Amino acid sequence: MSPTALTTRAELPLADGGTLVAQVTALPHGRVRYVARAPHVRGTFVVVPEHLQDGTVLPSTIRVQYGDGAEPVGYYEHRPDEPVVYGVPVHGWTGDLDPASVPDGYFLGQYATNLRDNRVHRQLTSAVRRRTEAVIQAIVGHWYTLPQREALLRSAAGVEALALAEHEAAKAAKAEAEAADLQQQRALARRKLNAVLGIARRIPRPALRPNPVPVRLPLVDGRGRPMGSVRVTEVAVDEAVRGSVVYEVTGARVHGRFTVGRDIYRPLPLPEGIWVAYGHARQAHFEDEREHEPTVNGVRLNGAWNRDTSGDLTATTPKELPARVRTSRTTGHSAPPATARRASAVLRALALHYLARPDVEALQLAAAQDNVRGQRAEARRELRELRERHRAAEQRAWAHRSRERQYRSLAISAADSRDDPAALAA
Repeated sequence: MSPTALTTRAELPLADGGTLVAQVTALPHGRVRYVARAPHVRGTFVVVPEHLQDGTVLPSTIRVQYGDGAEPVGYYEHRPDEPVVYGVPVHGWTGDLDPASVPDGYFLGQYATNLRDNRVHRQLTSAVRRRTEAVIQAIVGHWYTLPQREALLRSAAGVEALALAEHEAAKAAKAEAEAADLQQQRALARRKLNAVLGIARRIPRPALRPNPVPVRLPLVDGRGRPMGSVRVTEVAVDEAVRGSVVYEVTGARVHGRFTVGRDIYRPLPLPEGIWVAYGHARQAHFEDEREHEPTVNGVRLNGAWNRDTSGDLTATTPKELPARVRTSRTTGHSAPPATARRASAVLRALALHYLARPDVEALQLAAAQDNVRGQRAEARRELRELRERHRAAEQRAWAHRSRERQYRSLAISAADSRDDPAALAA
């Protein structure tokens, strides 16, 4: 005991009968020692406010330590003057207690045990447990009424205040970085919504009618080697799939139709990519079977190729494009290598031919406006979600910074006061 610690005497009724007489001493760091004597009970209990990460700034729960001493001990080490209840030494502690409302029973927890001299832990008997719980209820009830309880809590919080302040600072920095990133995302989402709204307001321009005059397109493989040529005739323009052109292709071991349009997944409000489907497409997305699906090298192909940008498209790149052989209405497998090479050459040639059209901007706007309602709803939903997440991140950052300031203030107070036990005495 500190020579300056002031000790008082308290008599506390026990719920299961008898009176507990305790010598009560306020110790450094908000701890309060109870040296207790009662029928079938003797020993020391220490009430310790619990300062926890992410808990309240001032401790809101307490721990009752069985035995004296401020230093931590191992789970298999005895403390001085551990309580003896019905002749059984009680070892360990009971934590996470709400001092304003201690349970009626069954709250000692797994760390309240009987530690034998052979370092074996034994569970407490029912009688020992009930009597110990009655003592804790009396002690905690008395501790809760101490006039200096607020000072005890502040003193306890000051022990780990600097470490907890750093913990809060790290969480605040993380939330602030998240808020800054979300703010940038909000700006991008707002620009995207404005672009979508601008597309919705633009006046559509008419696309050219299908040109009945066929043109001949040369084919080259991924290394630039010639593969012959095909005759291409426009069948439909801006039809079922907005902004697309359906081509009839014959020659160089190729026969059938291909539908060419803009990127169907549209990561940008104004699609800049390319989409080429095998057959005459009646809708942009997946179709089990399309009319006039082409044959390449005598093999019937289906499926499609989609790319979100067309800026790096050439007659030789991308080298390998998808080519799928139908085996049933809903199943298939990859085409043979020779067929895939020729199909890739056709897809590249048709994509470049489509992009060279004089009305390509009108087709691009038609494709964009076809999905403008969905794009507008999605952009508004994305902006709303980003706004909510941004506000939540800012609130978290503010809360952590506020807690950091409180912990630093407690640390300064603790350093100034250095815990005077006499001033905190019961």
